[in-house]
Amino acid sequence: MASVSRRALLVGAAALALAPRARASTLTLSNARILLGDGTEVRGGISVENGRVTAVGPAVTGGEDLRGGVLYPGVYLSGAPLGLWEVDLEAGTHDDTEAGGTNVPQARVIDAYNPRSAVIDVCRTGGILGALVTPSGGLLAGQAAWMRTFGDTVADALIAAPAGLCFGLGASGKGGPGGPTSRMGVAMAIRDLLEANPAPVVPAPAKGKKAKEPPKEEKPPTGYQAALHALRRRETKAIFAAERASDLLVAIELAAAYDLDAVILGGAEAHLVAKELAAAKIPVLLGAVTTQPSSFDTLNACYENAARLHAAGVPFAFRVGGPHNARDLTTEAGIAVAYGLPWSAAIAALTGNGPGFWNLKVGQLHPGFEASFVLTDGDPLQPRTRVLRHWGRGVEIPVADRQTELYARFKGPKPILR
Repeated sequence: MASVSRRALLVGAAALALAPRARASTLTLSNARILLGDGTEVRGGISVENGRVTAVGPAVTGGEDLRGGVLYPGVYLSGAPLGLWEVDLEAGTHDDTEAGGTNVPQARVIDAYNPRSAVIDVCRTGGILGALVTPSGGLLAGQAAWMRTFGDTVADALIAAPAGLCFGLGASGKGGPGGPTSRMGVAMAIRDLLEANPAPVVPAPAKGKKAKEPPKEEKPPTGYQAALHALRRRETKAIFAAERASDLLVAIELAAAYDLDAVILGGAEAHLVAKELAAAKIPVLLGAVTTQPSSFDTLNACYENAARLHAAGVPFAFRVGGPHNARDLTTEAGIAVAYGLPWSAAIAALTGNGPGFWNLKVGQLHPGFEASFVLTDGDPLQPRTRVLRHWGRGVEIPVADRQTELYARFKGPKPILR
């Protein structure tokens, strides 16, 4: 019989475990501390049918006993190029920026997303079950998408697309082929772009008459125009990447002037304009929490940012800038708690808040929501807490990635103590 290497066995087992499987029709788990994803928690169990939560709380009993473990909806990373980067220091593996132009609203991250990326596996074993995947670079970088961190194809992993058009404000909007070179130019170019692509107006039919059909020779809008028309009709969001307080005020002004459904990506100095953000009802995809005052865009960065936004009534969700640091997101949230953010608000900002800004049925454990959740042996915000198990749409997924495989391969025999 031919010999089989340890690596081949591990790879084969992992491939079998991660292969597409039919969703479990029913699942019941009980005796857990359940964080619902909206800042509240209950004790009891959860029941699942066809990938959706059907009941949660003390009335759910039986099934598998989780022995008091902490069950929560997993972390939803609210803005990063996850699935678009493979090797951090190798630019050839980065697919988040289209260098061919500074204004590409028709560029879609789902065309570059790699659901089999080793980085995604590492994020999932850290408790991250979904992410807002964002492009970057230039004035208008393209279309974001909400993706799961499980599923072998883009179709399996997709939660919602397009999730918004990503604009660069301030320093992030400058440069590129023919792009603006100053903050004045960035704001001017965005206004020109929005004014040149107003939302198409379809006249309402007169009472008792049918609506007129468009002329047959009229062509549908191109990908470029369709993306901008959807933005102007508020069918998708305007995601403004900005850190400096003055740039955030420009985003608020643009959203009001052009009736945009806007969110902020970054917001290092958001605490300085918290009152204005709250009045405009613009959410912030905040982070990293540990952003330093290391540039002229982040001179007023501070660890109290999240606490001050919460106190002002600004809705926010947590993010980190790069996918390779995403597994530190729970620790970043813990730092925000140490600097004044209520613990329950931190849990909500990690889980349900981000998807909630898009009205998605993920990130919370209420009846009707997707049954994707994580089991840990303690407080998710504590660095020493371990992810024990996780489920995606009601099916358990092995807690495994390239790092766990390498550990199993090279840990060797236990030392002999003399």
